[in-house]
Amino acid sequence: MVTIAIAGILLAVAVPSFNQLMVTNRLTAQANEMVAAMNFARSEAIKRNTRISFCRASSSTATNCAATAASWRNWIVTQGDGTVVRRGVVNTFEGGISVQSTLTGDRVTFGADGLARTGTAIITNQRISICAPRDRAGRRVVLGAGSRLSTESYTGSCGA
Repeated sequence: MVTIAIAGILLAVAVPSFNQLMVTNRLTAQANEMVAAMNFARSEAIKRNTRISFCRASSSTATNCAATAASWRNWIVTQGDGTVVRRGVVNTFEGGISVQSTLTGDRVTFGADGLARTGTAIITNQRISICAPRDRAGRRVVLGAGSRLSTESYTGSCGA
């Protein structure tokens, strides 16, 4: 009986920690995927000497960026002429994660100089937020000065 009681206490302590570890790993993995996609778009813009956009797509087969801002489910990297260079799916883990951004039209365009722009303005301090609403935890991918990418953790309410 003592062994069963000790095992029960250990499980009661370990299971919540394990769940939090899974949430943290999922948020980190999705943030890393977004960073990798934006770095790919930037390197392709420099390599091809043309504009390349990273944006939210309305479906997994879409060839154009979505027209309005919304929660991200799919993304694409497109060349200036509309050619899709790469596409990806946001893994929401059955609704456990949501992705939103403060980018105008959920799009960032990298010029041949590697700088991120929205329209003609260079982007500074724009974010893509990856959030686990049930756990009130998240990660942000931040486009800072000089189009520098960084990630940060946050807790609290979800939102870009």
